[in-house]
Amino acid sequence: MFKSTFHSHSRFDDGREELEDYIKEAINRGFQVFGFSAHAPVLFDSIWNMRQESFDEYMATTKALKEKYKDVIEIYTGLETDFYPQCIDFRAVPGIDYTIGSVHFLKHEESGEFLSVDGSPEDFEYSLHKGFNGDIQAFGRAYYGELRKMLCTMPPSILGHMDVFRKNNKGNKYFHEDDAWYRAEVIKTLEIIKQSQVIIEVNTGGISRGYVTEPYPSRWILEACHDMGIPVMINSDTHHPETIDFYYPEACALLKSIGFRHQRVLFGDEWRDIDL
Repeated sequence: MFKSTFHSHSRFDDGREELEDYIKEAINRGFQVFGFSAHAPVLFDSIWNMRQESFDEYMATTKALKEKYKDVIEIYTGLETDFYPQCIDFRAVPGIDYTIGSVHFLKHEESGEFLSVDGSPEDFEYSLHKGFNGDIQAFGRAYYGELRKMLCTMPPSILGHMDVFRKNNKGNKYFHEDDAWYRAEVIKTLEIIKQSQVIIEVNTGGISRGYVTEPYPSRWILEACHDMGIPVMINSDTHHPETIDFYYPEACALLKSIGFRHQRVLFGDEWRDIDL
């Protein structure tokens, strides 16, 4: 199996350990490619985003590691970028090889507060009631609507954990994935993705951290991706070197069972379809 991940977090944001620790572990585990993707700085207070004052150090460190390990493993410098009103566009920043576009927050129009989508159960409950008066459909439509705005106005290289909205929906607490409104939101989003040719990641990080029991996105969404010809890649969304390839054999088997034969990765400085 071709081993790579383009979604990783370190001590620069909400992950752990130094960047080089990830590279050493990736080499030990037979990775061909490793991509760094720190949470990009944002224009509001956040406990998991990289601070602006750390940005230059992050860029310099990844550049130095690329040179140090150039004969052993390919290393790329990316960012996981948040999309919100007046957000920073990092796509053209010199030295950035790719971006993972994610929606972690929704801005409350009246208060200006940034409400968490991808947080703890308590955070999700607060966002649901503070921003949407307990209306889960309004919350879900706002989330997927924001994804579509990002895809239309600031399309990233990769779409991060597309259906992270279900992270706190254990036991169908708030909705069922076969609810008509939910399916409609997902399919509308996939139609935009198909037009943009943004890559959907099969993200195993929610499993490694105990939030969910299957990758993002759900199997039925991946089946739709296959039918629509949307490219995919396997990413670990690792926050510690030990989980850089967590659930990879299972994710590969899942994709093959659906009918995928390739994943799209950045390799040799170009996006390529590589056999699973």
